[in-house]
Amino acid sequence: MPKGRRRKKKSPASSGKPRSDASLDEGAKPPQAIVVSRGNVGRNVLRLVMDLRRIMEPFTAPKLKVRKSNVIKDYINIAGPLGITHMLMLTKTEEHTNLRVARFPRGPTLFFQVHSYSFMKDIASILRRPKGGAIQFQTPPLLIMNNFAGDKPHLKLMTSMFQNMFPSINVHKLRLADIRRCVLVSYDAEKDLVHLRHFNVHAVPVGMSRQVKKLINLRVPNLSSCSDISDYLLGGGNASESEAEDPTDSQVTLPQAVPGRGNERQQKSAVRLTELGPRLTMQLVRVEEGFCEGEVLYHSFITKSKEEVKQMQTTLKQKEQLRTHRRREQEKNVKLKQKRKEEHKKRCQDGQRKRLIPEAVNERPDTDDEVDDAEYYRQEVGANPDSDLFSSTKRRKLREETRAPATKRRARRG
Repeated sequence: MPKGRRRKKKSPASSGKPRSDASLDEGAKPPQAIVVSRGNVGRNVLRLVMDLRRIMEPFTAPKLKVRKSNVIKDYINIAGPLGITHMLMLTKTEEHTNLRVARFPRGPTLFFQVHSYSFMKDIASILRRPKGGAIQFQTPPLLIMNNFAGDKPHLKLMTSMFQNMFPSINVHKLRLADIRRCVLVSYDAEKDLVHLRHFNVHAVPVGMSRQVKKLINLRVPNLSSCSDISDYLLGGGNASESEAEDPTDSQVTLPQAVPGRGNERQQKSAVRLTELGPRLTMQLVRVEEGFCEGEVLYHSFITKSKEEVKQMQTTLKQKEQLRTHRRREQEKNVKLKQKRKEEHKKRCQDGQRKRLIPEAVNERPDTDDEVDDAEYYRQEVGANPDSDLFSSTKRRKLREETRAPATKRRARRG
């Protein structure tokens, strides 16, 4: 009998859902960031947006769709209910690609000018053995800050912003098996540049030859030139070694077991980093106090004196007061227009009601006229008139007066 088609089972690694990690700080919720683009940026920047979302996984929206009609207020409105704390927005001009890193809901906002970038696929194409897999992105990466020491306010603010974008780690409950990625943010003080790199973290046992590593990893060696397994293990082992030895500073004694064959507890292993991408080289241009607006706290190209700063603050206050006054006037005008609209609607309804309902006929004068006609008939004729002589006449007259005009009907065209 023919075999039925086997269905591929979905592994837990490809589910895309974040795993419950006890190494994270239980006192606070993990930060969540969204990565979006704004304006006409091109497909290269859109590809960079998708790669940055991979860095921020699992606490991000990897399949977020952005419309052209979306504005900044839309992101602010959804940030509170969804628990979003940060936003990374990529824009593009004719000269540069820019990156905004803002914190919901009131800022601050860091404006970076991207000098160069590389995609994840570009990094994987130059590696001999690239690392990949969905299981690596089920836990947040480890953040490593380099060369951010200094007393400058913008450096402290930049350090705090990058640290708050990733969840804090509880050292006492840390599981080494959950540290599968790391994000390196390095600052070059001479060139005033920030370098961002994304690496995969894995451990390799130390003190084993290449032949033994193959056997541990369940790889079948080529024994065509050997008479026994001992010839493969002992003969020519060092001569065929093509991999360089790991430096001593990368060799550690594992306090816990980590993924990988041979990486057991209290065993010596070497920690290796394999770049995943993307790469970013950028420069901090300015810092604004609010969420993509507000007072400029730092600018790398423009320096203002204290008087200019004071004048700028006064101008901002005046603009804010004018904006508040205009908002109040607009609300007042809207209420007045609504009131006039309701009054006009009421007058129209009253007019329609008067047209549909005819005026009430006053019956008392008709009764008086009817009595006068009967008295006149009695005086002239000398006899009482019949009971229905004048009442039927009045009823017919009243019916003729109150009869509604016939509506005109349009002839139907065949």
